[in-house]
Amino acid sequence: MARVRFTNIGISAIATTVGDKEIFIDDEQVKFGFDEKTLRRLKKTIGLGTRFVVDSSVCTSDLCVQSAESIFDSGKVDKDEIDAVLFVTQSPDYRAPSTAIIVQNRLKLGTDVVAYDINLGCSGFVYGLYTAFSMVNSGLNKVLLLVGDVNHYFTQQDRSFTPLMGDAGGAIVIERMETEDSFFVMHSDGSGYEHLIIPDGGARKECTEDSIIPTLQDDGCIRRGCDLYMNGAEVFNFAVKTVPKLLDELFEYGSFDKDDVDYFVLHQANSYILKNISNSLGLGEDKLPFQTGLVYGNQNSASIPGTISGFLNAQYSEKKLTSVFAGFGIGLSWAACKVNTDNIFSPKVQFYKEKNE
Repeated sequence: MARVRFTNIGISAIATTVGDKEIFIDDEQVKFGFDEKTLRRLKKTIGLGTRFVVDSSVCTSDLCVQSAESIFDSGKVDKDEIDAVLFVTQSPDYRAPSTAIIVQNRLKLGTDVVAYDINLGCSGFVYGLYTAFSMVNSGLNKVLLLVGDVNHYFTQQDRSFTPLMGDAGGAIVIERMETEDSFFVMHSDGSGYEHLIIPDGGARKECTEDSIIPTLQDDGCIRRGCDLYMNGAEVFNFAVKTVPKLLDELFEYGSFDKDDVDYFVLHQANSYILKNISNSLGLGEDKLPFQTGLVYGNQNSASIPGTISGFLNAQYSEKKLTSVFAGFGIGLSWAACKVNTDNIFSPKVQFYKEKNE
């Protein structure tokens, strides 16, 4: 059973960079063919509002590098003490090599640094955090965890998916410190892999000329074979059934309850899913925020640090907090953890800036 406890390992910094271009859902009404009634319903139920994206020339690594540099430039973390770089993404710079290795060079880290990618999406922050904690537990000094994705890698015209998504890249530093124990629980179920999938482009089904042609699909959406397909109903059912049980499991394993937690920061899939989970747990928005998707869009694996940077940075910078993080989605995979932070470096969310500006 994937339950793990860590002693005296914690988070010392969290920074997030989002796209520099703000898009309003109202401005995309014609593009996606929403009538007025549908648009009002989507804005009310799903929480469509604005999202921040980057140009197609910008990669997830660019956002993550800016986030990491903001941590190093603050003087709070000495980059010479970084022993590993983990990059959790599903939009790498190249199919090979690992983007983490390229980032190691861009950040001018030593060649004795461990660097590799982890291919995960919505659950990726918690899985990446677990891997970073494990590395420190094994003897490494400090681990730089990078998480995020860019929307244009997955989709262009799919009205069931594109309007939800924003671009973000987070950087998190994990190191040994005196702190309360952390607890992780993790699950995966590959029987649902087809509910969130990019069909073409892998070894199972290589890209062809047809893969890059936008085509009207049976669900009424325009999509390419190299775009991400989401079965929204199945993903919703999975989330609302699985996450409350996941958190109950974490409570039992860590011997605590919801009243011991300052914030539940969950993957910001959309406000409809989060409100259902919040109601199941009897939590208010003051403890389980769900406004990230309304403002920045679904940031995939960066949505947990993105929520902290966007709405809770002052609290994490100035207070000792007990947090529960939970991610759920592609795979299907889901994971949660309880961690404690104490006045960490947590700047307000920043917008992407080109290097030559």
